[in-house]
Amino acid sequence: MLLRNTFFYTAGLGFLTLAKAKNVLQGYSSPKPIDNSETARCIQYDVDVVDEWLKHLRAYAGESYSLAGKNVLELGPGSDLGIGLYLLAKGCAQYNACDVNNLVKSAPDQFYDELFVELQRLDSNVDIDFLREQLNLAKAGEPSKLNYVVRDDFDIAAAFGESTIDLVFSQAAFEHFDNIEETAARMSSACKPGALLIAQIDLQTHSRWIRVKDPNNIYRYPNWVYNIFRFRGIPNRLRPFQYQQAFEAQGWGDISITPLTQLDGGQRCYSGMTRPFSEEQSQMEYLSVMFCAKKL
Repeated sequence: MLLRNTFFYTAGLGFLTLAKAKNVLQGYSSPKPIDNSETARCIQYDVDVVDEWLKHLRAYAGESYSLAGKNVLELGPGSDLGIGLYLLAKGCAQYNACDVNNLVKSAPDQFYDELFVELQRLDSNVDIDFLREQLNLAKAGEPSKLNYVVRDDFDIAAAFGESTIDLVFSQAAFEHFDNIEETAARMSSACKPGALLIAQIDLQTHSRWIRVKDPNNIYRYPNWVYNIFRFRGIPNRLRPFQYQQAFEAQGWGDISITPLTQLDGGQRCYSGMTRPFSEEQSQMEYLSVMFCAKKL
């Protein structure tokens, strides 16, 4: 076990170095695990993400919960507006999205053309002309049911107004927020009482090869080492209980944390982890979770 821990500690330093170098040279450009050129896979990814959110939303809020009339916010929408269009097709009244990087500008028209074909296939009653109109308005910077906002300060309340949001979704974005307490506070200001949050949080190492071989690699390093490689958007290494504390402090309750992927092995999950990640409250067996909460 000692030899394994030493190997992955050393290998992880190499991947942290590569990640920082890539960020310095290219910035943050790959929010999805799929390249934009793989249109069919990107479309399926968007559909699967929304379907997974809605599955957990129904489990959390009840089967009778409806998107109809809801003002929806997505945090960190990624490289296209496919998720927003699918949510509008599902019946939400307004889709809003906030990001610090304008990543959707690179989405090709072909993606949307093929997305509309797929949405029509999934539901023949979908009004594709309406969706296309909203997309064109959004691209032109005109008022639209598809409201995409880029703000370097990520000030959600300033972007969408106080107490306007009914439902918040997020996919593998929360782990990139540098200050989760500030994000929770701003999100709370934008949300109405009774608003719901459904957020998938990826707790693993993000570098591709080592993510498979040693998914908790980033937790091997004390803060002073990890901070050497820090850049905006690097995984914040927060654990589920810390997200819960941040939202409870802002008046959110009924918190549900459901593991989506996890390790087997009990105490083996904590071998080689630095403090405080060597403690059981960090739940190092959890690799990804669905975090659900309600603004009280």
